Amino acid sequence: MIPIPVEVDAMLSILNLPKEMSNNEIFREHQGLVLEMIRSIVLERFYDHATHDDLPEDDPLLISFRFGFCFLMLHSTCEFLNLKTLGEGIVKTVGLDQSATELLTGSKIDAFKANLELRALTVLSSYLNPAGLDRLNELKPRQPRAIRVGVI
Repeated sequence: MIPIPVEVDAMLSILNLPKEMSNNEIFREHQGLVLEMIRSIVLERFYDHATHDDLPEDDPLLISFRFGFCFLMLHSTCEFLNLKTLGEGIVKTVGLDQSATELLTGSKIDAFKANLELRALTVLSSYLNPAGLDRLNELKPRQPRAIRVGVI
């Protein structure tokens, strides 16, 4: 199996999105963008393997690139999708009877996208080029540090 691009039906399954979204053209339209995002953050030899080589289904490179592609696809398309989910999602269903919904705010969507990008870069971490490693380090949560305060 060639790792990327991931077929829409397989991507929806990996991301646990509704199957009826498979006819949404947004995924096909963003495919080139996502491939370019991956090409810009991974070493060229790994990108070539991921786009051309027929790999066994349990190959770590295949698994990493498929999941990385899926996370980056959702990162690229999430603000354009109309999803209803319980809990954290693009549209949050509120209440026990699920009769009220609210859109997530821009800051929550940005945090969701940053988390998706972090997950993608983390799963691709063995294959990242220096630019990808720099971006991964930017996205990683910083450890709290002790601050010394003096009163004069």
